[in-house]
Amino acid sequence: MRSLALVTFGNFFYFLFIFLLFALTGFCVWLCHKFGKKFAKRFISIVLWANFGLHFAKQFLPFYISRWPYGLADSAFPNLCAVLIVLAPFIFHFGGKYSKDYFYYIGLISGFAVYFVPTGAMRTDVVGMDYAFETARFYLCHWPLAVCSLLMVEEGFHKLDWKRWWALPLMFCGVLVLISADQILFGPILHLEKFPQDWVGPDGVLNHLVVIKDHADMNNQSMQFGPQPGLDKIISPIYPYLIPGLMTYKVDGQYYFTPAIWIMPFIYLFAFLFTPVLAYPFCKREMRMDVEARRQIRKMRRNNKRARS
Repeated sequence: MRSLALVTFGNFFYFLFIFLLFALTGFCVWLCHKFGKKFAKRFISIVLWANFGLHFAKQFLPFYISRWPYGLADSAFPNLCAVLIVLAPFIFHFGGKYSKDYFYYIGLISGFAVYFVPTGAMRTDVVGMDYAFETARFYLCHWPLAVCSLLMVEEGFHKLDWKRWWALPLMFCGVLVLISADQILFGPILHLEKFPQDWVGPDGVLNHLVVIKDHADMNNQSMQFGPQPGLDKIISPIYPYLIPGLMTYKVDGQYYFTPAIWIMPFIYLFAFLFTPVLAYPFCKREMRMDVEARRQIRKMRRNNKRARS
């Protein structure tokens, strides 16, 4: 028996959860403004630690009990959001400026993105009350990433500097390395013969296109092993132009991707374009001053050239 997903693209529940995301986030920002910084710090801490606990406590839900021991992999580091859920409370309390930058940008992007592309809530392999619990858990565990990353900066617990954008892709790819190691470790341990035993080849661990139900589409949710099949069809014409030996390699005429490293140029481009947008609300003055300073430097150089000529 297969379930009919409650949430599908464009239906009532799809927009309802998006509305709740913005409404609850706005309410939490107002609440922290009203009751002050001490309340905000306690609120963020409680939400992050509760989410941390939920990441492991979900193993007691019927859906995960029925999948034991395969479901244990979902309480490790299967994707970017899972890594951030585990690390976020430690970053908030003990992290440095670069790790908090990562929490802000990735938490905000991933926290909001999953509400607009809620693949975890559109599953048809979970039935009955299991589906209700899993859908509720899916939305509940991603909401703190969005609201707490925003509140951390909004309430002054972290000062953004938009010029640190260059470090974000490096940290991002470091997390992808962790996810890659996690999946290569848990695959053989938990999935046994159902997990590809070869590293390369049609059913290899590094074949990003292989889809085997029992290990969640090659556990390639964060594209650490290569583009997802849908994206693969779109960007495959550029594969011959990627750096061979570093980003890609070929076996029997088929392209394979170096885990995590292959995506770094794309992440640098994304960070260069979008981190200033996310930083602008909190770095308006600094960004304007930097732009004006560069404009003055260019003007002085033009004047010097004219003077010499």
